[in-house]
Amino acid sequence: MTHRERVLAAVRHEEPDRVPLFYRDVPEVRARLMEDLRCPDFETLLQRLDIDFRWVGPEYVGPPLEDELTGRRRDIWGVEYEYVPFSETAGYWETAGHPLADCDDPAALGDCAWPELEWFDFSTLGDQVAACEDYAIMTAPGVPSDGILQFPVQCLVGPEKSFLDMAMNPEFFDALVRRVLDFRLPFIDRMLTAAGDRIDFFRIGDDYGTQNGLLIGPEMWRQRIGGAMREMAGVAKAHGAYYYHHSCGAVRALIGELIDIGVDVLDPVQVKAAGMIPAELKTEFGDRLCFSGGLDEQNLLPRGSPEEIRKGVFRLLDDMAPGGGFFLGPTHNFQDDIPTENIVAMYDAAREWSY
Repeated sequence: MTHRERVLAAVRHEEPDRVPLFYRDVPEVRARLMEDLRCPDFETLLQRLDIDFRWVGPEYVGPPLEDELTGRRRDIWGVEYEYVPFSETAGYWETAGHPLADCDDPAALGDCAWPELEWFDFSTLGDQVAACEDYAIMTAPGVPSDGILQFPVQCLVGPEKSFLDMAMNPEFFDALVRRVLDFRLPFIDRMLTAAGDRIDFFRIGDDYGTQNGLLIGPEMWRQRIGGAMREMAGVAKAHGAYYYHHSCGAVRALIGELIDIGVDVLDPVQVKAAGMIPAELKTEFGDRLCFSGGLDEQNLLPRGSPEEIRKGVFRLLDDMAPGGGFFLGPTHNFQDDIPTENIVAMYDAAREWSY
């Protein structure tokens, strides 16, 4: 099978020639892997690991998003970020403020500056997808795959305020969501159109879980978030794309809702989170949902030996892969504490396993 044929067979709940392989990382890990494996660029690294997916998105051509004086970055919604190291070799860009933290009036949103479609060059997508002809193509991380709650609502108003607004100021919360959709819906449509409907997976990243449970209950999620996600999914499906949803955490109680709004693939199956037991998820939802991810990144990948990684991959695939409906990947972006040999062992083991 080609890489694309393999992935599409699995998402249709058919058994391909081998389990499809998914990849995600942080920049520090990518640079290290490229050096350790002697790969001159990211594409060569993906080929070395035999990854079945590629990612595309329009080129940003709008106002500058980096401040050379402060070193901070800004996103298209006006949220500023600063780099916060958490070790000697790695760090994350964290929000440095929430521009709508003091806004409570829906009418005031009309005076805010909002992103514009003209800030993006969609004409490059044709060449991007042509270069990935034999691969399963997914919308790239960042703006092409933004959701609603985490990016941008919580970044705009702050996490605590977002939850309070849902319950105590729903008129404002709903108006803010509608402002986001006013940009997101035409953006999605133009992106998929420019790609010639060749994007196989429309990805949304929006976290709804913690280690132990949901951030919000299913009923509140349905009232405040679910409808917006359904609208975005509808645009994507009109272009023939599958809906691939990323959410960390213990989201088992929400999986039925996600299926109802059109989710085809759920990522990452954070197996150490409460209730996210692979075999149980496969039994309960495996006929209606494809899963992606699943190899433990909290303990196994950073601390296990290559042989332990191999055994862990085999256990996971024994539970999740039969009958199709599973892509192997980590439970988060590969982090800086994961040895190179463990990442290589993970993908080598997956190619060794058979249905």
